[in-house]
Amino acid sequence: MMPAHDSFYDIFSKGKKVKIHWPNGARLAVALAGNLEAWTETPDPKMRRTHHVGGSNPITAEDARCKYDFRTASENDYGGRTGIWRILRILKKHGLKASFNINGLAALKYPEAVKQIHTDGHEIVGHSWAEDVQLIFLSKEQEREEIRACVKTFDDLVGVKPTGWLSSGMRHTEHTLGLLIEEGFLWHGDAVNDDAPYLIDVGGKTIVEVPYRNAISGLNDTGMYRRGITARDLLGAFKDEFDQLYEESQTEPKMLTMAMHCQMAFPATGRVYEEAIKYAKSFPEVWFATRVEVVKWILENCIKA
Repeated sequence: MMPAHDSFYDIFSKGKKVKIHWPNGARLAVALAGNLEAWTETPDPKMRRTHHVGGSNPITAEDARCKYDFRTASENDYGGRTGIWRILRILKKHGLKASFNINGLAALKYPEAVKQIHTDGHEIVGHSWAEDVQLIFLSKEQEREEIRACVKTFDDLVGVKPTGWLSSGMRHTEHTLGLLIEEGFLWHGDAVNDDAPYLIDVGGKTIVEVPYRNAISGLNDTGMYRRGITARDLLGAFKDEFDQLYEESQTEPKMLTMAMHCQMAFPATGRVYEEAIKYAKSFPEVWFATRVEVVKWILENCIKA
């Protein structure tokens, strides 16, 4: 017998394709994104502690006197303390807006950063309450509380209720889309099964799925250097993906996402992030847009009433 949840995930494979055309005849939509995250650092079994990717972690050794992972905590703190400001400077320099996936807890830990994100006109995207709290461990009611707590945090801090959602770890449940629709969300971004947004019907209501296909995935991975990938390597990977989508977009408009975790916005990765932006800007018929701008354009211009 097939597991009950298979029928739910069938919704994604049968998501309604949209005949897309971008504004002003653009061929390719480029959506810049950033992740500003925070961890609870609690041993609750319902939460996923985040350690270094790859290799052994010395704090788990039985004879380790101090079990708190100060180094990982310090690395995580780089995002709200330093990395976010580098990304914001680059975006302002090039006159571009981005969609920032932000944990509710990150808004409490780094309120000035979130206020600046809002002041600069970027999109705030709900990204669960904390990065180490994944929806797959929660009941439906707990998941609802998680979504509402995240929304309330941004509403209280900057007067904005997110209309887009990316789950922590990009892992959602069979309840997530329905709950998001109930809370007034327009789009969801956990899927990775397409190069363009599409529509999902949930109980007779529609939400836009904006696949999180990340063009420089290494910039989105804390294990980058441990896997032998340098920041400079990523620029070539970005160009390959951009060139392929740009070529294909001659006949069918596409969308490319370029994301970076703020805790990975080191000087070297920041330089590559900016060079990737410059590369994309050197091509004609490219539309830089936030994810909510893409969604609203599709809803207002690409769907027949």
